[in-house]
Amino acid sequence: MNRKFLWMSGILLLLLAAALFWFLRQRGTEQHVAIISQNGQILRTVDLDTITETETFVVGEPGAQNTIQISPEGIGVISADCPDQVCVHQGLRQHGPEPIVCLPNGLSIRFSATDPSGLDAVTGGAAH
Repeated sequence: MNRKFLWMSGILLLLLAAALFWFLRQRGTEQHVAIISQNGQILRTVDLDTITETETFVVGEPGAQNTIQISPEGIGVISADCPDQVCVHQGLRQHGPEPIVCLPNGLSIRFSATDPSGLDAVTGGAAH
């Protein structure tokens, strides 16, 4: 009886963990605004649904730079001068919930359903 209870509890716990993981992954699928920040300051917001061409740009100072690519396939860090390259290995992504992060360079690309700054994602000016 005691062993059977432990097995059933373990299986139930695994099922609950799998359901939670699935829920969290699905929650990020509607987050198509990428917010690019460095050292806590928002540099740019991008509505990934409006991107039709590939754009590449560099953020940061020499010794702490990341090259970011935005394309119809998603956004990601394609090169960095950090030692671990974790940000580069995260690839291009369209949505969260996990952000793309380069801790050594203080860079983060997080995903949201809306633009938190109220700025136009293309021009960087005020949205009308």
